[in-house]
Order: sequence, then C-alpha cells, then structure tokens
Amino acid sequence: MPERLSRVAMVMLMALVVGGCGDNEGKLRTKGRLLKGGEEFVPEEGQNIQITFVPILPDGKPPHRHYYADVNQETGEFVPDGPDKKGMPPGRYRVAVELMQKKKDLFNGRFDQELSPFIFDVDEDTEEIVIDLDKPPLYAPKPGAAG
Repeated sequence: MPERLSRVAMVMLMALVVGGCGDNEGKLRTKGRLLKGGEEFVPEEGQNIQITFVPILPDGKPPHRHYYADVNQETGEFVPDGPDKKGMPPGRYRVAVELMQKKKDLFNGRFDQELSPFIFDVDEDTEEIVIDLDKPPLYAPKPGAAG
C-alpha cells in the first residue's frame, strides 16, 4: 500500500511540475525600455507613463482587447501584463505611449492608440522592445491597415 501511495504522489508531483513549466499559454512578457534622446525616460513628479499594446489584426478590424504594460515609473522599463498578468500573445502591435498628469496626456495624443508610429512584431524571439520618443519610425501603417 505505501508503495502505491508513493507512486500516486510521484505522478501527481510530475503533473504539477510539467504543468507549471508551460509558456503562459503562448503569451509573452517581452521586456521593453522607454527612451527620450537615447536616455531612459522617467516622468516628473505628478506624471505617470502609460503604455498600451494595441493588436493590429490582419483583416484590419478593430481589436477586441488591448494589453497594458506594467511600467516602472523610475526607470522607464516596462513589461506587457495583459488582463491575466500572463502577458500578451505574439503578433503585430501599435504601442501607445501616454504621459499623464491630472488625466491629461502631455503628449497631446501624438503617440495614442490611433496615431502612434511605434509598431512592433512581437514573438518568442523578440528580446526587447525599445521605444525612443525622439526617434519614431518614418513610416507607420495607417490606423486599421494591416501593415
């Protein structure tokens, strides 16, 4: 009886270990940095950086879900969390950046969810997302375009 109990316990332990080693259901928590002029961008007191990953769908339809990033306000580093804190699926994203103070975007919508020029293809090979506010890409697909 004890031998059978130890086998059952071993099988259960293995199931827990294997189940916990997954890839967060295919979701990514790719690290990123927010820069301005090549230096880390840190908001002033009373300001707050908000970063949102907006999926760009191949059919051009608006996405049903956005993925908000957990932003370290002292370093400008960020990681997309998603609603379940497990990250976001691989894909193409427009990255919105807002500098909020008293519910107002101090960037005046320049990098919002519709206009942001920061577009990234993110997959398991993406090591880091770097956004330099002073060096936006010269070209970005129009909002709703497939890219």
